[in-house]
Amino acid sequence: MRAVWYEKHGRAREVLQVGEIDTPEPGEGEVLVHLSASGVNPSDFKARLGSRPVKWPRIVPHSDGAGVIEDVGSGVDASRIGERVWVFNGQWERPLGTAAEYIALSADTAVHLPDSVNFAEGSCLGIPA
Repeated sequence: MRAVWYEKHGRAREVLQVGEIDTPEPGEGEVLVHLSASGVNPSDFKARLGSRPVKWPRIVPHSDGAGVIEDVGSGVDASRIGERVWVFNGQWERPLGTAAEYIALSADTAVHLPDSVNFAEGSCLGIPA
């Protein structure tokens, strides 16, 4: 999948990289969301600048986003496949956030998004809103 990531702290133009990485797979209790939009909040850029340690070799930033559930892990009802959702806490305490085409995360953090709300708006419903 296409994604943005960083491997060390710094200013965006100095540390952000764009390229291809493996698409995550949903684990138990998780959904795989094909993201259409990623929201940026203050904690995202503060973390990149150094407010939190770099705990993994690569960090895909951003915690908020919106898209469509494409797959589910065990313990999640398959009827959620195809559901429009907004997500939050995507990159909290984990290496892969929403600055990518896909994210696998807890089904509880993927909230139904009504058809009347577009994906860009939905990506702001977490901390950005």
